[in-house]
Amino acid sequence: MKKQSFLKTPILALIAAITVLASCNKKFDEPPIPGNPNITANTTIKALKAMHSIGGYDNITTDIIISGIVVGNDKSGNLYKQICIQDATGGITVLLDASNVYAQYPVGRQIFIKCKGLWLSDYGKLIQLGMLDNSVPGNPKSTGIPATLFDNYIVKGSLGNVVTPKVVTIGQLNDTLQSTLIQINNVEYIASDTSRTYADTSAAKNSVNLTLSECSGAKVVTYTSGYANFAGLKPPKGNGSITCIYFIYRTTPELIIRDTSDVQLNGLRCAATATLLTISQLRSMYTGSNLTLGSYKIRGVVISDAANNNLSTGNMVIQNTGTTPSGIDLYFGSAANTAAFNIGDSIEVNISGGTLTSYNGMLEVSLASSALPSAALATGITVTPTPTTIAQLNSNIATIENTLIKIVSAVASGGTTYSGNQTLTDASGTVVLHTATAATFASATLPTSCSNWVGIPSRYTTNQFAIRNTSDVTSGTGCSTGGGSGGGGGSTGTGIALTTSPVVLDFNSIGSGLPQGVSVFTGATSTSFGTAGTFTSDPTATLNQWANVSAGFKNFASATGQNATTTTATQSTAANRALGVRQTSALGDPGASFVFQLNNTTGKTNLGMSFLLQSLDNSIGRTTVWTVDYATGDTPSSFTTIATSPSSISTSSTWGSTPVTVSFGSALNNISSKVWIRISTLSATTGGGSRPSTAIDDVNFTFN
Repeated sequence: MKKQSFLKTPILALIAAITVLASCNKKFDEPPIPGNPNITANTTIKALKAMHSIGGYDNITTDIIISGIVVGNDKSGNLYKQICIQDATGGITVLLDASNVYAQYPVGRQIFIKCKGLWLSDYGKLIQLGMLDNSVPGNPKSTGIPATLFDNYIVKGSLGNVVTPKVVTIGQLNDTLQSTLIQINNVEYIASDTSRTYADTSAAKNSVNLTLSECSGAKVVTYTSGYANFAGLKPPKGNGSITCIYFIYRTTPELIIRDTSDVQLNGLRCAATATLLTISQLRSMYTGSNLTLGSYKIRGVVISDAANNNLSTGNMVIQNTGTTPSGIDLYFGSAANTAAFNIGDSIEVNISGGTLTSYNGMLEVSLASSALPSAALATGITVTPTPTTIAQLNSNIATIENTLIKIVSAVASGGTTYSGNQTLTDASGTVVLHTATAATFASATLPTSCSNWVGIPSRYTTNQFAIRNTSDVTSGTGCSTGGGSGGGGGSTGTGIALTTSPVVLDFNSIGSGLPQGVSVFTGATSTSFGTAGTFTSDPTATLNQWANVSAGFKNFASATGQNATTTTATQSTAANRALGVRQTSALGDPGASFVFQLNNTTGKTNLGMSFLLQSLDNSIGRTTVWTVDYATGDTPSSFTTIATSPSSISTSSTWGSTPVTVSFGSALNNISSKVWIRISTLSATTGGGSRPSTAIDDVNFTFN
């Protein structure tokens, strides 16, 4: 019996020992978890980070649970005692007081973190989640979660989850991307850094920042630890994409490479890949929304004059030298020394990575200051201005903007000096003559004699024309003064000619500016035109939607063929347009006015008018009453109200279109001077809430 007992004891001990060893090893040998555990996040990473005050330490005292996918760990050694996780709302760095944590938290694993008892802190504004070391009184510091407490706070979830990096440009890097996986395309290490290693491989093992650049010149650094297993490698010399984790240290953005497989710079460098475009080809690439440009460059001759400051700082206008003029505005940032280039300098600009955009209606390329060329290709190139009438300017602004033109025999009016917005009038119409207050000649006396004007047409919500310096203005002959307005009010210039009845204004082309003889005003009264208004012509502009509450005269989609629930996208692309206004307490309530200036009614009788009055926003609470009145002469001091059918016309929360007819009888028969007809609101709105979006469409003038 003793013998049997003696033999049994070691056997049982051996079995027990094996069982214990198997039990001890189980946590490392267990198969991958097929799904997530029975735990649910109750807070997003974004919401958690919002609880932190930069520079402080915030203890989490409530049962907050977050979840995220691991996108970075210490596998390559470029992160130390930390992992980065992200969910759909953002990313955060989690501090862990252990090495080789990638074995437990590989990239692609979902984890859940029970945050109660943990602390939020930041290192150089990079928000971190971990614990707090208070061992030194008055000198707290953040520290990692001890390895023995991992399972208390971190619950492992499924493996193999794929996080798609967010594709951004260097210019789009911002704090919302902290600790998340991003991708930047069309980048390369600057030439001087391609001969260096990612980090220091000496005994010091210093970290190193290498500079990564887009073809546009925008730059950012990649940060690599001296302990990274790729520290001794040199970065690729080509151009391509990089996948990385976005960090920030104080104000310096840093890209953290997880492994060299994330660095795919295998293409030709910027200088070798940029394709030369003509300016017209570049302009044709714009389809209504911002476009980040690929590897392109353009050439042109400088026609702007930065030295005389009649354009915003950092801007330059160049034009081709072909038979069909085409120009573009380039914005290099306010710090760029565009004054280093003179009128007539031929330049080549690498626009790779720039943004082709519409700036208040004008097409421009926004670039980094480093994209400004270092020198001109040639100097003294003559660009001959294209003779252009103001009517042609207004009709063709989308084609001729930012080219050099010459307006012959025109008169300036509106002020005593150039400064600000004045009016330029020729026999065909009017346009805003714009001079920046910072222009060297802003305080010079505005010439009022008949002159020839060389300058650059552009758009800033409305059409405008700007000279470059006073040498652009020379004596002219044969100026005519008459009535009218092309795009923003005034009482001079050629108006609407009554040729064959009916004369129809359908407003379908007001994306290029208001029709000749049509203007808009604010502050109108029974004795005054008021103040010339500003018209926003771009039909795709957000403020040109029916329900947009921004004040202004606008290019609305007509109510014809639409309904109250028509989407904003459909409004933007609708071919049938209407001239409208959104009233606010600061604009047009009362005093919004649509003005029509007829050259005369010589030989004409029984003038009649019809139009559609459209109420376009059914969400508002106020009612606007409109009237029709008329006056004659160059500068009328009173207006006569005329009866309409229906007798009372208004816009309100009732969406729709009201046909209105007006008969002037004999009141405007055979008038040899200018005839002004207005559709105006001369009394304040009634009711409460927002004011209407009102439009007029399909204006017809009939006569015998």
